[in-house]
Amino acid sequence: MRLILGLVMSGLALGAARAAERTAPTSAPYSPDLAEIMLSAQWRHLKLSYAGAQKNWPLAEFEIGQMRKNFAEAATYYPKFDDTAVAKLIKEISEPALDEVAANVKAKDVEAFKKSFSRLTEACNSCHQAAGKGFIKIRVPWRSPFSNQEFTPER
Repeated sequence: MRLILGLVMSGLALGAARAAERTAPTSAPYSPDLAEIMLSAQWRHLKLSYAGAQKNWPLAEFEIGQMRKNFAEAATYYPKFDDTAVAKLIKEISEPALDEVAANVKAKDVEAFKKSFSRLTEACNSCHQAAGKGFIKIRVPWRSPFSNQEFTPER
């Protein structure tokens, strides 16, 4: 009986130790992969496109803010990546294009938004070309995979 009780207790202790290992915080800080950051920016790009086309200006402003966060993360974590000055490209190409989109969202001008959004898309591709990743080609979306989100504004 003691042997069985000892085995059970040992098993419980081992299980608890393994559970603690799985849930213990790591000492290394989290550092997102550049691809993860850019994938998030790509989703934001898509949602921004639909928000602007539907004149959902609050959603468009939100997505612009999220893209700004993506750009800031990329510049912070990857100021230089594979011999590419990522932070410099963002500052010189991406941010000005996003600023233009933001101004058109603020003005609630859908036609100007569409033109500036195309320029933002071109800016994405310019950065990819400069980074030697020209095979990553972004385009203005023509349909949304977000069937679970309504893009028309509240009335």
